[in-house]
Amino acid sequence: MAIMHLTRYSQKLQTQTNLSVILPDDFTDYPLPAIWLFHGLGDNGTVWARKTIIESLADTYKVAIIMPNMGRSFYMNEQHGMPYWDYLTTEFIPGMQQLLPITTEPNKNFVIGNSMGGFGAMKLGLSHPDWFRAVAMLSPVVDLNDIIPIMPDYDHVFGPKVPENYLQSLMDKSDHAAFQQLSWYRVIGQDDFMKQSNDAFTDVIQANGIKETYLVHPGTHNWDFWNQEIQTIFAWIDTLK
Repeated sequence: MAIMHLTRYSQKLQTQTNLSVILPDDFTDYPLPAIWLFHGLGDNGTVWARKTIIESLADTYKVAIIMPNMGRSFYMNEQHGMPYWDYLTTEFIPGMQQLLPITTEPNKNFVIGNSMGGFGAMKLGLSHPDWFRAVAMLSPVVDLNDIIPIMPDYDHVFGPKVPENYLQSLMDKSDHAAFQQLSWYRVIGQDDFMKQSNDAFTDVIQANGIKETYLVHPGTHNWDFWNQEIQTIFAWIDTLK
């Protein structure tokens, strides 16, 4: 098993950036299927390897796992900061596809994220559905109003007011036929403070013709829950490959 922590200069961000990659020791399916794994607010690209069993999952399923550091950006071009979205989509993902032994074939690329990273995963899947086979979200932020009590610096990213119905608006502008072809998976803890918003968001999902697996399991908004659920998501992805 190879766990790599890489530092690369970003032209978009005009600074050194860090990322983490996990590769299985032995693999015959070359180039490897790719899991793009996004972190949540207050974490970085190292957190999944530190707090879950994804190292074991990479070896079990023979996939590469690529984890960017996206700061507190919500996978956006920040209003008063850095163009993280442009970095992710025009520099990070294409750069990793050149550097690593991973496939560019959409049917073998998957994006997963928790909390803020779940928001980012859905945003990426809606914006570039032709890049992926599936999108999976653990406890995702689906209503940006939910973050106001826990993100005092939200204006740095969004300006003075968080956007209303951001994901719905993104769906309205995106290629419905394309994102409807993706497989979608969303899971939330029964006691998660964002469960009500996620329950309501199911109506938006269905109205846009997305065929989604939406599950509510015991748990809350923490790593115990995400460590358990990421194992189920990897098994689900394996059925799609």
